[in-house]
Amino acid sequence: MDPQGVTVRRATLDDLEALRGLWRECRLPEFELERRFTEFQLALDPQDWIVAAVGLRAAGPHAQVHSLALRRPDPDDTCTGPLWDRILALAQQLGSLRLWLREPGPFWESRGFRPATPHELHDLPPAFGQPQEPWWTLRLRDDPLRVVAAEEQLEAFLELERLKTDRLIRRGRFLKLAGLGVAGGVLLFLLAALLVLLGRGRAARG
Repeated sequence: MDPQGVTVRRATLDDLEALRGLWRECRLPEFELERRFTEFQLALDPQDWIVAAVGLRAAGPHAQVHSLALRRPDPDDTCTGPLWDRILALAQQLGSLRLWLREPGPFWESRGFRPATPHELHDLPPAFGQPQEPWWTLRLRDDPLRVVAAEEQLEAFLELERLKTDRLIRRGRFLKLAGLGVAGGVLLFLLAALLVLLGRGRAARG
């Protein structure tokens, strides 16, 4: 199929019957998905036949990619390539920070999805499922609030280090002055002792 002949758009009510057939072919839960058909993006061939579909739903700054259905294998990304570009564009429009996925496979791994770490699973929206389930994830961009928090923590750390450095400098100056004071006191004591000895020597000679 010519990639230029593929069009991508959001599913409408008119597509529901064709989507049901595609979901049945791909053994997806059609009765569950039909209630959420507006989440689906479609790839259509030049005859407007649905050749691929994938769902995208958002929850706050996160989005879940789900229920990829292909009419036939797509080794050259003829359909899935434009469909994936559409998903990324929508996720950016929604302001999504991270994508989540329950359907691991070579296609998703080639797009950058990796198994979610325990730390990442703390951010999983409850609407998507349980963190005990096997999730894959793809970070799209950093959380601006976390970036600000990290910058504030860094600034606080640097300020603390500056205060420590200032204290060390002041302590060094104090010790230096104290050392000079002690040295001056010892020198004065030695001079005084010398003068006393000289005075006694003169008195003895007199």
